[in-house]
Amino acid sequence: MPAFAPIAILDGASTPVSHTYAPVRIDANGVALLQERVGGVPVGYPTMTWSVRPPTSQGSTYKVTCKLVIPKVVTTTDSTGKTVTSVDYSNQVETIYTVSQRSTQQERKDIRVLNDNLQNHAVAQAIVEYLESIY
Repeated sequence: MPAFAPIAILDGASTPVSHTYAPVRIDANGVALLQERVGGVPVGYPTMTWSVRPPTSQGSTYKVTCKLVIPKVVTTTDSTGKTVTSVDYSNQVETIYTVSQRSTQQERKDIRVLNDNLQNHAVAQAIVEYLESIY
């Protein structure tokens, strides 16, 4: 079982920069929240969540979810001259693995690695980075 500890990942800059997401809390539903505490304004902290939902009586699959949200923070001046920091928009990705409780560890590893490799494929890069559709 992984410890609730900081997670450092590299971005896509030409000279990659490491971003460290620090543990914040695990809620009552078992969702672990981590934040990259940059910029000093909590509303603008990039966040990562992880959760594992076990099979229920209605199903036989685990649902593993990871969500990454990167807000774009803007600073404006309101009508009274006060500086206001707010989120203009957020870019986010949600990865959901739905795996059978009968699946082997190797099968779960395969789906994770295949997904990692798919996300690095030229087709995925064209679709996500250049907003091109498959024709």
